Amino acid sequence: MKKTITLSATLALSVSAVVVQAQEPVTVGVLVPLTGELGEFGSIVANAVELGVAEVNAAGGTACGPLRTVIADTQGSAEQAIREGNKLIDSEGAVAILGPTSGSMVALADMAVRRKTLLMTPYAGTTTLNELGGNYVYRTVSSDLGDGAASGMWMTDRGYESVAMLVQNEESTISPAQVARDRLEEAGVEITDYIIYNPGQPSYQAELISVLAHNPDAIYLAGGQESGVTVLKEAAAAGFEGEWLLTSDLAVPYTFEMVDPRILNGRAFVELAEADNSLDEYKAFAALTQEKTGAAPLPFSANTYDMVNLVALSLDLAETCTGEGINAVLRSVTEGGKKVTTYAEGKAAIAAGEDIDLEGASGPLTMDDSGTPAGSYAIWRAEDGAWALERFYPATVFE
Repeated sequence: MKKTITLSATLALSVSAVVVQAQEPVTVGVLVPLTGELGEFGSIVANAVELGVAEVNAAGGTACGPLRTVIADTQGSAEQAIREGNKLIDSEGAVAILGPTSGSMVALADMAVRRKTLLMTPYAGTTTLNELGGNYVYRTVSSDLGDGAASGMWMTDRGYESVAMLVQNEESTISPAQVARDRLEEAGVEITDYIIYNPGQPSYQAELISVLAHNPDAIYLAGGQESGVTVLKEAAAAGFEGEWLLTSDLAVPYTFEMVDPRILNGRAFVELAEADNSLDEYKAFAALTQEKTGAAPLPFSANTYDMVNLVALSLDLAETCTGEGINAVLRSVTEGGKKVTTYAEGKAAIAAGEDIDLEGASGPLTMDDSGTPAGSYAIWRAEDGAWALERFYPATVFE
């Protein structure tokens, strides 16, 4: 689909026809896990996409027309993601697919390049994308190299002498765990166990036998929500009295709904990529989220909002209203030029012929060769049945 119609070739086209074409919606696919272990995160992303799209369309839509979303459920399956991704392109005409998790991103990377459709995620940190990303495949969250480094740094600073690692057999959990293990070993922390387990089991007592026998100071649990909750309960029942560091899948209220807070309070911590809430851009986003939804931003919602603005501003700048057009200009939206912090500001600057540099709610969005920005991280602690900030690591710590 072309963005503009050139009137100089013929006078037969009326101005009104140009206006009509400019108002055709541009379809963006939202491909997230709405069911399964990551269903809560999929809902967070889908809702944040809708918030971003509403703001784009309230500002008059893109130069290609207003954004239209079509949401599809991966059910937590890479195979389902491939089926739904092709359907979004073939049946819905999606120029971009937003929101896949790590396993789905890896499975869809080849399709994105082959079919010239933009693929972008706000939370897939897998290090596999360090090799696959950068052309049609992008993210607004940093690599798991940073996640693992932050986890390893915090566990070392905490003073643990021994750590057991329980890791769910998924792309999104293995990736940061490998980096965290390397960092702990470099710091001289003993890894008493490194166990990869399969999700969907009714019990993980077999995996816990060795872990509890070694009595580690802490357990690093890189698990999904269903398996993670089971592991936490069974370890507590077996008498584990040490501390926990959990990965981002468990950084949700669901964890406290399913696990007695007395098991977690003062002993459980969670690590995740986190926007710098001291930034004015984040404060403005948080205020908007509160106004529109009645609640504070949730994990990765700032990254999701930035993802929508990146796509929308790329459509304003692109020569064609296609995935190929977006891919050709996406990096230029975040590099050099006039600083902008909202879609409306960026749209006005582009219309005025200015180069722009989008500084997002999640932080700077300048991307490396793999299509990945630098990122900041936070450790949250379980306190009174909720997550409270323990420590923040700005992106500069990992440069």
